[in-house]
Amino acid sequence: MNFLNEQEILDYIKRWHRGRQRAITYKELAKTLQINERELRNVVALLVQNGELIGSSQEGYYYITEQDDYQIARAEIISRIEKLRLRLDGLERGWEARQVPQKSLF
Repeated sequence: MNFLNEQEILDYIKRWHRGRQRAITYKELAKTLQINERELRNVVALLVQNGELIGSSQEGYYYITEQDDYQIARAEIISRIEKLRLRLDGLERGWEARQVPQKSLF
């Protein structure tokens, strides 16, 4: 396994995957960089949280260079938030529906 730091991963994406048209899937990127897929996703998430312009879409990861790239990456994140919210709502409804009311002794 190759031990790359966050900056090296960022530099690679910036150099070789500028713009959505040059996106790379996380599986392909992990294979190229010889790192664990989960670790790669965690590093990319951290880089974005720190303000780096890495977009993610169905095409894969890319370095955001244009307004359109930014808008697509932003829409992808919002879509994930909405889907997670629906999932949470369903979980909460399911949990509440299965709660048996406690019988009172009084």
